[in-house]
Amino acid sequence: MEISRKFFGKTKDGFNVYAFTLKNSLGNYITLLNYGATVQSIVIKDASGAGRDICLGYDTLNAYENNDGYLGACIGRVGNRIGKGIFTLNNISYQLAKNDGDNHLHGGNKGFDKYVFDVSTFGNAITFSRVSPDGEENYPGSLKVSVTYTFNDDNQFILDYHAVSDKDTIVNLTNHTYFNLSGEGDNDISDHLLQLNAAYFTANDQACLPTGEILPVSGSALDFRLPKTIGQDINLNEQQLINAGGYDHNYVLDGQGMRQIAAVSSPKTHLSLKVYTDKPGVQFYSGNFLTKRTGKSGSSYMKRSGFCLETQYFPNALACPDFPSPILRTGEEYHFTTIYEFSN
Repeated sequence: MEISRKFFGKTKDGFNVYAFTLKNSLGNYITLLNYGATVQSIVIKDASGAGRDICLGYDTLNAYENNDGYLGACIGRVGNRIGKGIFTLNNISYQLAKNDGDNHLHGGNKGFDKYVFDVSTFGNAITFSRVSPDGEENYPGSLKVSVTYTFNDDNQFILDYHAVSDKDTIVNLTNHTYFNLSGEGDNDISDHLLQLNAAYFTANDQACLPTGEILPVSGSALDFRLPKTIGQDINLNEQQLINAGGYDHNYVLDGQGMRQIAAVSSPKTHLSLKVYTDKPGVQFYSGNFLTKRTGKSGSSYMKRSGFCLETQYFPNALACPDFPSPILRTGEEYHFTTIYEFSN
């Protein structure tokens, strides 16, 4: 295992950004940026031995600074949506930015995806950390946060999240990598075979905001308990699909603790991905709102060029009493792990 570093660019504010590459003994590698603790590349050899870059991203820092799709980014302080940008904690209401229509999305106007993180490396791992000061994006508490990325010889990409706060606050960290197991320039993930270990999902309104209702997947297009292609039912005339323009839903994961929650494969490359987590939910997003743009090596990205599996607490949780709570109390530790495991 080796870790290398090279200069990637300088931000508009004058901060240096570096690309760190974690390479395992099989010759597979992952490239990470200290800007947004971003996953920039995941290169895995297919059955023929050819390396395939299977995550969407950019070649330049300028593109990431103007990244409206959160490609590869660490999301915080709170991933996903908060209705009307308001939450109440300890009888105090906090008004957050409405940066997604009438709702708050992915941490606000300047979420964690727009910050340069501190870096430390050890063995086959790299840790990105920062302190989110009290009042940043109007969240309470000074939050010390870190995410450690590990890539091992079993082709497991491990994301280990930690956070502590000096005041009660809310935290829901996740990662927004867009995968395409056929290669990042392939443009269409509709033929990918997906299985999700979830019997229920949280229903969305027309703004993709959970209403608080938890519904069974049985009998709906959202049922991926048995493997099916992402495109098989995506255009059915079901209200949940219409609301999101496809899949953009939080799944209530079966079981508790660290367990496998998803499996995906490409029929073109036969590369596969298994996902493990100890989080209660995962947002399956089929890239419905990804607008046309130029990605790495001149690749053209567009709607459904990639998919996301964002492990998380359920969105809009403080407005929905039946949802697991994202509250982090003073002095407690937020600690969750997600593993993306690749094979050919």
